[in-house]
Amino acid sequence: MKHKMHRNHVGYGILAVTLLAATAFAEFPVQDMDVRALGLQYGLTFRGENITKAATPGHETAHALTLAYAPVPYAVLEAGIGVDKFEVESVQSPAKTTAFSGDYGIAPSFGLSLYTPPVADMLRATLGVKTLFLNSSDAKGYTYSGFLHAPFLGLTLAPSGYFCVGVGMRAVYLDGTMEGPGTNLAFSNGQLFRGYLSVTLKSPAERAFLTLDLDASPDIDADWSNGPREASVAISFGAMLGWKPHPNAAAIDSSAYFPAYPEMKAKAKKMAGEIE
Repeated sequence: MKHKMHRNHVGYGILAVTLLAATAFAEFPVQDMDVRALGLQYGLTFRGENITKAATPGHETAHALTLAYAPVPYAVLEAGIGVDKFEVESVQSPAKTTAFSGDYGIAPSFGLSLYTPPVADMLRATLGVKTLFLNSSDAKGYTYSGFLHAPFLGLTLAPSGYFCVGVGMRAVYLDGTMEGPGTNLAFSNGQLFRGYLSVTLKSPAERAFLTLDLDASPDIDADWSNGPREASVAISFGAMLGWKPHPNAAAIDSSAYFPAYPEMKAKAKKMAGEIE
């Protein structure tokens, strides 16, 4: 009874977080970026994928700090560093216990996003790919590691300067290895394709943003007692950090640093006139 109540509380908690964030992964608002600005973002992701031929539920929890830069219009490069842990459910236990429960490991990430010029100042097509390195170990000496690749294709609609919505398809492919005492096995997820929806709230004055990103595959399962099943929920927030180019030396107002400069300049001009 207690276990059932705990599972219900966990499920309700995840649902509450999702609904609250939905009033608010996630993509950097590319329309707010230029070559003189960096995007800085913190993200929290809960992701689940069924792995191996047995379709065993696996669950990830990832924290990441990501930096983005647009070297040219309509292209954004991303690099991040964070931590990621991985868990695998036990398919032989009716209590849905975990067969593997790893600790957090360092998880670097990289990404490239391309956007078209806006249509009617609000609609863009977008495509790109993001890659995360997973590395999670437990106390027994077992490690799940590998690359998770997520190419995507979609549309971004920005009817207002205060929010934008993204929809599309992404492929999630986990190319991993399970290592441990006497074990070295490759694993991956069976279902690759997912639909996604993202909503970003923006504060133009502060150049800050808050984003919720959801995706799900056709094999999504309603039992989220241990985390999303063939789905993910990601919440992130960040800001655009701009800088100004160094002023031209000829444009510097010397009087701000040398108060006597205007008077000295006038005297020099007067002396030059007298000499002539």
